[in-house]
Amino acid sequence: MEISKIEQIENYVTAHTDAVSPLLEELIAETEKITGRSRWSIGRVEGKLLQLLIKISSARKVVEVGTFTGFSALVMAEALPEEGILITCENSPEFADIARRYFNKSPHGNKIQLKVAPAMETLGNIPAGSVDFVFIDADKPSYGRYFDEALRILQPGGLIFADNVFWRNKIFKENITNENARAIAAFNEKVKNERQVEKVMLSVRDGVYLIRKK
Repeated sequence: MEISKIEQIENYVTAHTDAVSPLLEELIAETEKITGRSRWSIGRVEGKLLQLLIKISSARKVVEVGTFTGFSALVMAEALPEEGILITCENSPEFADIARRYFNKSPHGNKIQLKVAPAMETLGNIPAGSVDFVFIDADKPSYGRYFDEALRILQPGGLIFADNVFWRNKIFKENITNENARAIAAFNEKVKNERQVEKVMLSVRDGVYLIRKK
């Protein structure tokens, strides 16, 4: 069966992007076996983009909202310097257990602080202006609140990287009925109109928003 133009583009992009580490490939396989939801992980292309952004920005302290089974946390930890710190927020003990096992297997796992609690609780305990980079990939109705907290904890020049801003292309419908899509559409408008930031939306995977605090 002939593949679509979009699939051709995605396959070409993937083929011309560096591979992730074998441990991350192992994690994706186990995530699919246990949860059947490996698609929730950010994948190779977005993962390598995150790594490059962290390296280019010389980030030292990163906060992740939404660990899932740990793929994105490990991707970012690999890009951090030895003294780097990554705080990752997960509300599900089941997903956190999988992530913790892989953090313990990785030589970069010592950079990661896994917080199993509501993300807003964890974010509220982080001092203002103390973070270099925030990755948002959790429950969609809370994206606006996570964005506000990200602005508070980021230092000037810090970056926010928000995933799923197309929400499976449902935001492009004239009449949006899906709850998550409505929340994402509202988040996108909130960021668009926020004067404290510079921003660019990219059509990577399910859409990403790259945002810089002024």
